[in-house]
Amino acid sequence: MARFEEGRSISCPPLFEGEAYSQWRNVMKYFIQAQDFELWDIIEEGYIEAPKKKKKQRSENDTKAKLNSRAMHILFCGLNEEVYKKVSTCKRAKEMWEKLERLYGKEEKKDGAPSCANLLSSSKVDGVLALNEPEVSSNSCDSNSYSFEELQDSFDELFLEFETMNSKFKKMISKLECENDFLLKTKLDFENQNEILKNDLEISKSSNDVLEKENLDLKVKLGSLTKEKEIISYNSSCHIMAKCSHCHYHGHSIHTCPIKKRKSYRIRQVWVPKGTRDIEINVNGSKAIWIPKSK
Repeated sequence: MARFEEGRSISCPPLFEGEAYSQWRNVMKYFIQAQDFELWDIIEEGYIEAPKKKKKQRSENDTKAKLNSRAMHILFCGLNEEVYKKVSTCKRAKEMWEKLERLYGKEEKKDGAPSCANLLSSSKVDGVLALNEPEVSSNSCDSNSYSFEELQDSFDELFLEFETMNSKFKKMISKLECENDFLLKTKLDFENQNEILKNDLEISKSSNDVLEKENLDLKVKLGSLTKEKEIISYNSSCHIMAKCSHCHYHGHSIHTCPIKKRKSYRIRQVWVPKGTRDIEINVNGSKAIWIPKSK
């Protein structure tokens, strides 16, 4: 029976010794994602400390710092001493990952591993040559031929770049969709508010017309009241200034004196004893009667 060799540990990160960087990069990426997706987000995007003014911002900074330290610990555990010395001065996981990419990703391309652009250009050139030269001897050596491992590494690199770009575009699309939904909601709110304001404007116009009519009526009433007030004030002033020469009271003249009118029938009359005159007006009354005064 065939025996299988022991595989890698799922609890320990893969060790990078300075060779086969693209393979180690892919394995390390999936190892970190298996631990926590937020760790890979910290490595890929990094983080910026917000000003510590509120408790929420302090807690967010603490969580991001913890994730950064965990990611750096995993990366340090996956490096040998020589590689560790080159990246030991880095303080962020993103900075360490980018430095490894600059140091070892470019070296593999220089050593002969084909890049994505070279693969595409070489495939196009090979296709054109195949169309122009259909008969090629099997013993001829092609300068653009690559081994399976090199093609696999370049494919892994291309696939990794595609995944990173795809994740970035997905995040951008989700943000744009959220912003679009928010803008649609705000648009609907503004439309509803506009309709409400239009209705309020119509109601205010109708009430304004009613108030204008009431204002005109009040102006007419005010004019009549002012006229009446002037008349009353004039009459009151006349009554105050007038003084009766008969009774010496203010408020009327001698022509309208009530006392004079009351005594007008007694003018030229005097008291005489009862029985001295033939005409007796009040027989059973008092002892004196009123008679016309003799001239």
